[in-house]
Amino acid sequence: MMEILKMDDTTLDPRVRRAGAFLLAAAALTFAMPAAADEAAAFGTATRKAEHALGDATLQGLDGHGWKLSSLRGNVVVVNFWASWCAPCRRELSRLDALDTELAKNGGRVVAVSIDSDAGNARRFVATRSLALPVVLDGPDGLARTLDLRQVPTTLVLDRDGSIACAVSGSSEEALAKVTEVARRLSAHAPVASAGSETP
Repeated sequence: MMEILKMDDTTLDPRVRRAGAFLLAAAALTFAMPAAADEAAAFGTATRKAEHALGDATLQGLDGHGWKLSSLRGNVVVVNFWASWCAPCRRELSRLDALDTELAKNGGRVVAVSIDSDAGNARRFVATRSLALPVVLDGPDGLARTLDLRQVPTTLVLDRDGSIACAVSGSSEEALAKVTEVARRLSAHAPVASAGSETP
């Protein structure tokens, strides 16, 4: 519990009172915007720019065909950036695969975006696993560079309008729990997307 020390402001120099008021306002603003802080920790691009980049990006399916995240508009979409050389990424993909199966019942999907520079490494990794979630290839110079990702894995949750509702870095239990909670909540309290959505 945070304690706030109170002082009689009549005993303070006016400049000190103004500084104190500024610090209290800044602290209140920080506590009021936890999502922004999470996003800042996950990627360096402004949120609006990131949302546009995600909606406009053309990715490559494992079959070589082009595919857009925007084709899932109307769904809750969990976007996971991973790489075959990243051990934490490999470990969490099976859990995200299970989340994809769960969300698909309520108009949600999990999409795994590989940032491997060698697409063959990603394809070989996926071939050795029984993953049902959509996997797409984007390389290190695609969305990862545009979003200025801080690390992999990085996972974003997009609401049905394509806005970023949650962004986390790393594969800790806390990070995965947050992604799961937000995705479940969004998919449970909104209309199910149309059947026309496509996945790679």
